[in-house]
Amino acid sequence: MRKPNRNRGIIPGPAGAGRRTRLGIARMVFFAACAGSLSAGDGGAGIEDPFRIGADARALGLGNAAVAFPQDPSAPLWNPAGMVVVQQRGLLLSHTELFEDVQVQAVHYIHPTLSAGTFGLGVSRIGVGGIRRIEEVGGAAGTVPVDMGEFGYWQGKLTLGYGLTLFRGISIGTNFVTHRQVMGNASATGFGMDAGVHARIRWEGSPLHNVHLGASMSNVLPARLRLGGEYETLPATLRAGIAKTLFWRGGMDRFLVLADAEQGRNRETRIHAGAEYAIANALFLRAGFDDGEPTFGAGLSLRFFQIDYATGRLGDPAFFPRSHRFSLILFLGKSIPEQRRLIEVRRQAETRRRVEQEMEEALRKRVADALSAGKRHLASADYISARLEFGSVLRDDPGHAEAKRLLDETNRLETASQLAREDQLLQETRENEARQKDLAFVSQCFQEGLAFLDKGAYSKAISRWNQALERDPENEQIRSYISRTAGVQENEVQRRIGRARQLVREQKAAEAYQVLNQARETAGDSPRLNALVSEEMKNLDEKFGFLNAYQAGVEHFEKQDYAAAAEFLRRATELDPADQKARELFRNALARSQGAPREMRRDAKDRYAQGLRAYQDGDYAGALRIWEEALVIEPNNVKIIEAIQGARARLQTFQKNK
Repeated sequence: MRKPNRNRGIIPGPAGAGRRTRLGIARMVFFAACAGSLSAGDGGAGIEDPFRIGADARALGLGNAAVAFPQDPSAPLWNPAGMVVVQQRGLLLSHTELFEDVQVQAVHYIHPTLSAGTFGLGVSRIGVGGIRRIEEVGGAAGTVPVDMGEFGYWQGKLTLGYGLTLFRGISIGTNFVTHRQVMGNASATGFGMDAGVHARIRWEGSPLHNVHLGASMSNVLPARLRLGGEYETLPATLRAGIAKTLFWRGGMDRFLVLADAEQGRNRETRIHAGAEYAIANALFLRAGFDDGEPTFGAGLSLRFFQIDYATGRLGDPAFFPRSHRFSLILFLGKSIPEQRRLIEVRRQAETRRRVEQEMEEALRKRVADALSAGKRHLASADYISARLEFGSVLRDDPGHAEAKRLLDETNRLETASQLAREDQLLQETRENEARQKDLAFVSQCFQEGLAFLDKGAYSKAISRWNQALERDPENEQIRSYISRTAGVQENEVQRRIGRARQLVREQKAAEAYQVLNQARETAGDSPRLNALVSEEMKNLDEKFGFLNAYQAGVEHFEKQDYAAAAEFLRRATELDPADQKARELFRNALARSQGAPREMRRDAKDRYAQGLRAYQDGDYAGALRIWEEALVIEPNNVKIIEAIQGARARLQTFQKNK
């Protein structure tokens, strides 16, 4: 923007030769300030982009320091690369009163994407009307002033910006700009380009964490305008800035400080600085210095929109009073973090669906193979092998009718074979009553062992058959069943261990834990097999223990299987006693698994009511503190636990755009 010249009252009119227009002093000041010197034929020194004053009330309240952290839809005006700071689509409408009838209006839209960068579009307009046009018409007797009526002047700017993050928080951006000037019946259009760079430092634990750096060059490709017979070339302006964010109250409040340096051609360096305090990401207080002039502002953000106000002096104090700017931002759609969370939820759901489908296909194949093998064993009178295969089918598919029928047939044939042998022994040896009791005991143990075998309780089956062998040491059938069952038991344990290792390689530790628990149940009281399973469980704990025990607990909790969830979360808290989320969820699952909540104690009930009043008054942090005191008194009360979760969820909603 050209510095106003008080001595210029007559400038060339747009109509051309021999005629001049005299302007009223207020309009002349605006014209000189915003339009520049039309009498400067080469458009050189003194010309400046009038839209360097920005468009948003937030930046004005911060002393127009916005290059490093432009966080609203007007970001392309300050730094096209800095658009990557904005995390949600938004539309900005702003209005600025400069002086008298001179106003600035702007409309800006910004559109961040997940992977294609950020796009920005903006239109700004500055203008004035009612400029009186007096032409001096001369002849031989002298000149006579003639009132030609009024005309207006305005200048507009269309900005199309794009910013993209390249790597490690470094971003670049550019604006394609169209300038338009209109004075009376004369008009001019010029095209230019801006460029910028932005970087965010993410060194956790370092004082430089959350430091933003930015630099932009406006008119790097300058716009050239011709209005009437005069030219203007908007000069390049370099701005560089730094911003730092600090957080308080567990991240609920934020303090932001910014500083910019601006250098134009043949001009002294301008310094801009400001600070903003954000309370719960809803109320904003701002102050700054714009090239030595103090600025102030405030803002209020609700769920779908934000209102901002600022005041400052935007030009030479001799001509410009303090200006007032109002801006409204409408938030559109979900923010980038919310979109990423939704994508992750969908990805996890798709992964679960695919895993379930694969497991279903594997189950169908396993059932078909076992049924086919069982039929072959039954045909060859290998009853124990047939029983094992049919039992495997029924464990995978309890309602399989054909497997039930074939298992009943196997049981009938096995019983018949055993009875035939008993009859043969009784006939051959003519044993006494004691022998008959032994045989009855052996038969009972044999049948009980078969029942355990059908349930997959291999150790119990072997134990019962060993008791039978104590009464009938020569029973080769029982010996064979013991041997075969022990082999099946070991194979089943080894198979589950192998499956668990495969799940570990696939990063599915929660499923691996479940498979190893099944292997432990299959191992029964076998010391050797239990040692194998314990070693695998120990290895899994060392590699994935806490994370997957916690995830498994969460999954069971979401399915309302609170008893199973409590067991997984108990294991997680044993592996990492310091994890607060695991402890709280374990406490919640344990409380729910114990059935209906009992009546609260009097002191806990009083604190619960006190916290409820604080929550209804909007003091969510206070409510959370009071309810946590009540939970110390009633550690397994579901009602208090749910109240704490609700207060924490409400607090987190104020931090989503921090």
